[in-house]
Amino acid sequence: MALGAVGVLALAVAPVAHADDWGQVNCSKDQADSRCTVVVVYIGVGNGNTSGGGRLECTIGGVVVECSNGFGWLGSDGCYYGKDPQGFLPPNEWIKTCIDPATDVVTRWGVVYLPRPPVALDSVTQRAVAAMTIPKPVIAASPSLSAPQMVHVPVWWWAEPGFWQSQTATATAGSLSITAQATPRSITWHAGDGTTTVCIGPGTPWTAGTEPNTPSPDCGHTYTATSKLSPGGTFTLQAVATWDITWTGGGMSGVLPPITTTTTIDITVTELRAVITG
Repeated sequence: MALGAVGVLALAVAPVAHADDWGQVNCSKDQADSRCTVVVVYIGVGNGNTSGGGRLECTIGGVVVECSNGFGWLGSDGCYYGKDPQGFLPPNEWIKTCIDPATDVVTRWGVVYLPRPPVALDSVTQRAVAAMTIPKPVIAASPSLSAPQMVHVPVWWWAEPGFWQSQTATATAGSLSITAQATPRSITWHAGDGTTTVCIGPGTPWTAGTEPNTPSPDCGHTYTATSKLSPGGTFTLQAVATWDITWTGGGMSGVLPPITTTTTIDITVTELRAVITG
């Protein structure tokens, strides 16, 4: 079986007195020493929305250690992070257990907050996130963006229905399967004239029969100046979609930092001119 891309995370161990004995070096004082470096290697194969057949390799200072054990998953500080069996802990809170490698004695224990999963587990969640296809906004407007926009005429913005839906992907490492999900939360529209509009939801499509001067009920803009003085005589309209990222697997769940995708288009904004005849 051919190996796919190899993901490597290498993070210096934080000052933890309990991990001082890796190769007879005091990591709390010599954090830059290579013997204090946690390395997690994810080796896996897969394509599409599944990254399967993966496995993890973990070392501290070149010494092979368990990526996970009864205490949880290896963190970047050489400690292990797990969950309570009852499932009372919030998604981003973990039970931290530090073990002296020389004596196998637990030297620290407590509940801590982590913005991301412990590094060994995070290598799998990142693989799942990377396997997702998170699209750029597929946007539409009335008046159409392919035609000039008019000052003082409300423009309606919206995302096409097929865009506004969750995306998922799964990655595995041994018996562990992690599924990541991206859910669209909002679209931030940068109109190009210095204004910004945040729309919670996809926006409302304009329908025939609606009065031209009626503003969108939830997502739109009214230009008050033309684009003739802007470079190229156009405004750059940007639609930035924000996706909430979550993951589940192995009886655990968590929240990851949001991801954004962007669509950009140049538009012309002009003004109506009265035509006098006769």
